[in-house]
Amino acid sequence: MYVIEKPTCQYCGRNDPGICNDCNRWRSHKLINKNRAVYRYNPFLKDLIARFKYRGDYILIEPLSLMIQKTFKMSYPKLPKKTVLVPIPLSSERLRSRGFNQAEAVAKCLPYPSVQLLKRTEGEKQAKKNRKQRLRMNNPFELFNQVDTELIMLIDDIYTTGATIHHAALILQKNGYRNISSFTLVR
Repeated sequence: MYVIEKPTCQYCGRNDPGICNDCNRWRSHKLINKNRAVYRYNPFLKDLIARFKYRGDYILIEPLSLMIQKTFKMSYPKLPKKTVLVPIPLSSERLRSRGFNQAEAVAKCLPYPSVQLLKRTEGEKQAKKNRKQRLRMNNPFELFNQVDTELIMLIDDIYTTGATIHHAALILQKNGYRNISSFTLVR
């Protein structure tokens, strides 16, 4: 399934050869420390994510959970005790139609408390946007809650262009949170 064991991009965790153009853009903003992912995106994972996310096969998280835990521990071996997971939220409409948040499903596999700090203000699907549209979109998040923490770990299912993770991190930084990393199922 293309497990990412040694990422070539130290920022986003991608393991494709060559320079990561997305990271050249995002690193200058200094919004997150780094992103790490379990799997490299490929046709098999595209189908699996579609079944999990869009067809409601929540049970698919179970066979992935051990690799999620292993990769997280390997990628982030020494986290502060006051680390909280912040799953990327869905719009209320999308949550109702799916019945679950796929980012929360990933977070439940990990050994830290999960907190809802963000609220999605617009519900347009990312999957329907091309690369250019994703990078130009308005920030779809606002702060919903507060928490006392040393590190925020943003959790999502897929890191494509980095726009979602970085929009979430921007809102968190504007509200005083400075130590932010992210973890995704797929990159």
